[in-house]
Amino acid sequence: MKIGIISDIHSNREALEAVLNKLTNVEQFYCLGDIIGYGADPIYCLEKMKEIDCLCIKGNHEGAITGELELYYFNDYAKQSLEWTMKQLREQDFHYIHSLPKKVDITNDILGVHGSPRQPLWEYILDEQTAEGIFNKFDFKVYFIGHSHVPGIFTFHRNNRIIKYFEATAGADLVLDEKHSYIVNCGSVGQPRDGNPQASYVLFDSEKGVINIKRVNYAIERAQRKIIKAHLPHFLAQRLAIGI
Repeated sequence: MKIGIISDIHSNREALEAVLNKLTNVEQFYCLGDIIGYGADPIYCLEKMKEIDCLCIKGNHEGAITGELELYYFNDYAKQSLEWTMKQLREQDFHYIHSLPKKVDITNDILGVHGSPRQPLWEYILDEQTAEGIFNKFDFKVYFIGHSHVPGIFTFHRNNRIIKYFEATAGADLVLDEKHSYIVNCGSVGQPRDGNPQASYVLFDSEKGVINIKRVNYAIERAQRKIIKAHLPHFLAQRLAIGI
C-alpha cells in the first residue's frame, strides 16, 4: 500500500495543496497533528483532511484548542495565532478536533504520533539521547513523528544498540531492514524549520518497506500575504521564506 504521511500543516493552504498534488497515487493519508496554528487557512485545511479521508491525530496546537495544553506553554507567536484560530473555528471544527486521537497504528508495528510515544502532544525527539530513551522503552519497527518541523531519521540497531541520525533537509530515502528500528520525522508541510523553505512530506510503500522523505516548492508569497492580511504576526509570514 502506498501511504502519504504529513504533519504540521499549520493552516498553510498553499503548502498543503502542493504536497497533495504530489501524492496523487496514495491509497491512504495520515496526518500527525498540528493541522492548525500559525497560518491563515485553518478551515480549509481541516476540511481538506476530511475530504481526503485522512486519518489525523492531535498535535500540540490541537491540544491547546481542546484545553489539554494551556496557552502559556506556547511562545507569543503561537499564542497569538491560536487565539486568532479559535475565533475562526466553527462548532463542527471544535467537535472534530476534540475527536482526534493522540496516536495512530499505520500498519504492523508501524505507528504515528505528533511528539513522542512518551508524551504525544509535547515531547520533542531532537537528539540521540532522547531517541535512545524511546527505543529502549517502546517496542516498534517505525515511529513516524512530527512536532519539531525538522525532517530526519533516527536508526537503532537491535543487536549492538547503536543509534545514528540522518538529516533530510534535501529529502531522504530509506529501505527498512530486519536489524533496525526507526524514528522518522516527517518534517512540516506548512512551516519548515530546517533552513529549507520547501514543504516536507513522506511517501511510504508498506509492501516494499521503502520510506521517502520529499520536499516540494509551494506559493510562499501567497501564504505570506494571507498571514499579513489576517493581522497575524509578520514574523509568521517572514519565516516561511527562509525555513526557520
